[in-house]
Amino acid sequence: MEDLRTRIADAIRSVQSEVRWKPGSAARHLLKRKLRGHLPPDATLGDYERIILTVLKDADAQVYVYWHHDTPYVTIVAVIQGHHWLVMFALDGLMESAYIVENPDRYLSKPVFDLLGPLSEVLV
Repeated sequence: MEDLRTRIADAIRSVQSEVRWKPGSAARHLLKRKLRGHLPPDATLGDYERIILTVLKDADAQVYVYWHHDTPYVTIVAVIQGHHWLVMFALDGLMESAYIVENPDRYLSKPVFDLLGPLSEVLV
């Protein structure tokens, strides 16, 4: 687990310096967030990525590992403008998604999420 914690901290630092998407997925994710009302209709990719970076720089944000089969994904949750935003990316720093979680206590208590702690501690 200690090696995984180191890889997670490295992945977080990577995304903090540059938000990278799979080819073609940024526009699809932006549109989905607009359609779900998570972002205003006129939001740009820059607006979306600013929210992602705000989550990733919040020392009080909670860091989780999301397990998809045996693959870990870094998941960070912070309250931004009154909403719980979840940002998820792979250990190589490639974005998976970022969205508002309506019921974070129930959603994040699923067995696929392991809480690591606040971002400030994970990045020590």
